[in-house]
Amino acid sequence: MSENTKNNMPFLSVKDLVVEYKSDDQIVHAVNGVSINLERGRTLGLVGETGAGKTTIAKSILQILPDIGCKIAGGKIWLDGEDVLAMPEHDLRKIRGNKVSMIFQDPMTALNPVQRVGEQIAEVIRLHNDGKTDCEARAKEMLEIVGIPAERYYEYPHQFSGGMKQRVVIAIALACNPDLLLADEPTTALDVTIQAQVMDLIGDLQKKYNTAMLLITHDMGVVAQVCNDVAVIYAGNIVEYGTKEQIFDHPSHPYTIGLFGAIPDMNEDEIWLHPIEGLPPDPTDLPKGCAFSPRCKYATDECRKEPISICKTEDGHDCRCCRLGEIKEQEG
Repeated sequence: MSENTKNNMPFLSVKDLVVEYKSDDQIVHAVNGVSINLERGRTLGLVGETGAGKTTIAKSILQILPDIGCKIAGGKIWLDGEDVLAMPEHDLRKIRGNKVSMIFQDPMTALNPVQRVGEQIAEVIRLHNDGKTDCEARAKEMLEIVGIPAERYYEYPHQFSGGMKQRVVIAIALACNPDLLLADEPTTALDVTIQAQVMDLIGDLQKKYNTAMLLITHDMGVVAQVCNDVAVIYAGNIVEYGTKEQIFDHPSHPYTIGLFGAIPDMNEDEIWLHPIEGLPPDPTDLPKGCAFSPRCKYATDECRKEPISICKTEDGHDCRCCRLGEIKEQEG
């Protein structure tokens, strides 16, 4: 690839990604043609229900999907102009934890219980060390950056609270100043106060290092706090994509509208929440047309015939729905 072409590409570009898992004699269609772009210093939120394929997308970027029973069946992933899917394992090891890092969902399982937390931070620094870095000193510096006293370097994970464990995981992920941070529901297990502190911390460090971030979350409040752009994922595909302002001010897809409808409004005297009825489709047997059509109150026979193409509602705002005009009229 020419240098000019690389310079014109987004820092992260995922194009038509398809990922499948094989379970017994069935194929689980986890990701079905996802395309996203992400520039340095910006945050893209991946929002959707459990099982929508969000974590699989992140693991595909790092190439840490299971070796057995899983395959990338199609698509391209470009990172800083390099074809990730064509990289040999030796080159991938150089970028994991260095150019790209991931904050995993559960700090309880992300940390080694029999190894001191400082040593776990120092390990990733040592793997990508140029021979001049004092790994222990750098690990202690990272602890201080995430709000943990350096003297706790020698303690074990069981000596930390849930929120402090998550700070250690963040320190590990940011120890080598990655260009891309994949954050998989980094605040799910935390209480609201610690959640806000952790997200503020990630945001401050992101600004400091001009890091791009892919944030996986169920929490629209977290999206509102830290994201620039939002991709709403349903049944392994993007149903709506736009800036945070476009998604929050003008949600267009029935699924996105349903997500906002399920959030309680503190200004309204509501007795009941308004959840989306029904369950996500079986990923081994997805509907022929729109995957959301069995749960959509606007669905017609047209929605159930063929896959729905994504279309532009306004500049930078895309939606995968064939009834946008009628929905807009009914929603007012």
